[in-house]
Amino acid sequence: MSSAEIIAELSRLSPAELALVQAKLRELVEPGRSIIPANSTPAQSPRIRSPRLARSEQSKDFVKQIVALAPDAKLRRSAL
Repeated sequence: MSSAEIIAELSRLSPAELALVQAKLRELVEPGRSIIPANSTPAQSPRIRSPRLARSEQSKDFVKQIVALAPDAKLRRSAL
């Protein structure tokens, strides 16, 4: 039986059968290596963090500006 077939069958197991499978997996895993603990919570989705200003008086320099452009407007590269 392939691993894909085994995984497909897991959805058909009762909670008691799933607990037996989980216990057997724990038994097979090396002692130093851990799998998902029984009382674990799902991982949180990644978050994009924004930088913080060291001095709040600088905040006026970082105000968002929204500019409406014509649909056919092209971006222009500025020389640095």
